[in-house]
Amino acid sequence: MFRRLLRRLSTTAEGAITASPSPSPSPSPSQPLRDDLYRRIADVGRPNLPLSPVLEQWTREGHTTRKHNIYGIVKMLIGLRRFAHALEVSFWMTDQMHLHLTTSDVACRLELISKVYSLEKAVEYFGKVPKQLRKPQCYGSLLRCYVEAKDAEKAEQLFTNMEEMGMKSSYAYNWMMKLFLETGQLERVHAMFQDMKEKGVRPDMFSVDSLLAAYIAVEDFNGVQKLLDKANPHGKLLNWHAYASAARLFMKSGMQGRAVTALLEAERRISPKNGRIAYSFLLHTYNDLEMYPEVERIWRVYKSKVPPCNSMYMSRISVLLKKNDIDGVEEAMKEWERMCVSYKDGRLINLVVDAYCREGLVEKAVALVDDTIKKGRTPFPTTWYKLAGGFFMTGQLLKAVDMTRKALASASPPWKPDLVNVLMSLNHFIEQKDVEAAEEMCLTCLSVLRKMALRLMRKLIESLQENASRYAPSSITKWAVICE
Repeated sequence: MFRRLLRRLSTTAEGAITASPSPSPSPSPSQPLRDDLYRRIADVGRPNLPLSPVLEQWTREGHTTRKHNIYGIVKMLIGLRRFAHALEVSFWMTDQMHLHLTTSDVACRLELISKVYSLEKAVEYFGKVPKQLRKPQCYGSLLRCYVEAKDAEKAEQLFTNMEEMGMKSSYAYNWMMKLFLETGQLERVHAMFQDMKEKGVRPDMFSVDSLLAAYIAVEDFNGVQKLLDKANPHGKLLNWHAYASAARLFMKSGMQGRAVTALLEAERRISPKNGRIAYSFLLHTYNDLEMYPEVERIWRVYKSKVPPCNSMYMSRISVLLKKNDIDGVEEAMKEWERMCVSYKDGRLINLVVDAYCREGLVEKAVALVDDTIKKGRTPFPTTWYKLAGGFFMTGQLLKAVDMTRKALASASPPWKPDLVNVLMSLNHFIEQKDVEAAEEMCLTCLSVLRKMALRLMRKLIESLQENASRYAPSSITKWAVICE
């Protein structure tokens, strides 16, 4: 699959170079789409299902779609962490819709390939990108791939090369600071920040955020407060996340007054672009502080500032569940159902089903799942498995076993069921001397595990083939035969 994508790159890229000497800027992904292509894609709710049938149907119907709309869909899919789908749409955009490839597209694909396949595949893709498209944005994306893979040696080497090519930027510095933060090299975070200033690279809010995180990591209250005071006059250098992070540190140390002051400042700095994440953070933080009137106030502000979305209600219901407010959860669920959200996220159903089952309210959980099915949605395997756990807890063994069977029958990678319900079902079969049913469940389990094992083995074969010189041909052949 990946090799086919690489083969298509050269043709696509050459067309891009001749057709588009100056790529047009990409629009904000929040821009509304005029057609319903995104809604069709959103309906393919499971990330492991291919989008090709939807995209091919769209093409057969003769639709024309502007590039900025498709680019917006790619960004939305990335926001939903549907990386494989985003990559598929990106290649479809140039291969089937014959739209030109830009530096921004290449940079985006690098990050997606690293996530969907591997860092090695992203590096291979970068090596095939024509020099005309290898702009600082692409190098920055490759650096990000190295950092996210925590490959410090390659990241530092690329960073040095970028400096030598005159590609100094706060973006590159920020990713190196992030790398040092995540690998515990806090002194190098401070050194990198100082290096920026000495070399005339202006720090941005992400640079200051990383420096603040280095102070927070060692609980340096004075360092945190000094940085907040120093950067505060320059409003653009401190975003909501900086104050929210500081508030968490103050909370941890019992400084509730300072924490609340920081949270209020964080709220003041929330912009429409980051409202979804920011208000969710404030909801959870005020809830942890047991400041429930503030939780309700933030929820009202959240709804007034952010368009309805699944994650908004995931946050709301999670907070209510921490308080064990089942009535509040049910009211939030009704409100969520009324909202105009094109794709109803099944994880939210799972969240409530799990809560019902833990409270022994299994019949309510069943009613919720039944209602979901009536509305044309398919429950996840995990939904059936959670119901099974609820039935076992309330002593309804036959229903529990039936739900366990349903979960296993609909299971697919990467879901890996824990064996608690399976073992309890097998124990029930043994007590009933139902050997046939026990064997059937064991075979189903083996089938589920086999799918997972095959998926892992295929990845192993791919790795062996990429490093064929280091392995005997018989090793590759052996694993390939097993996967047949």
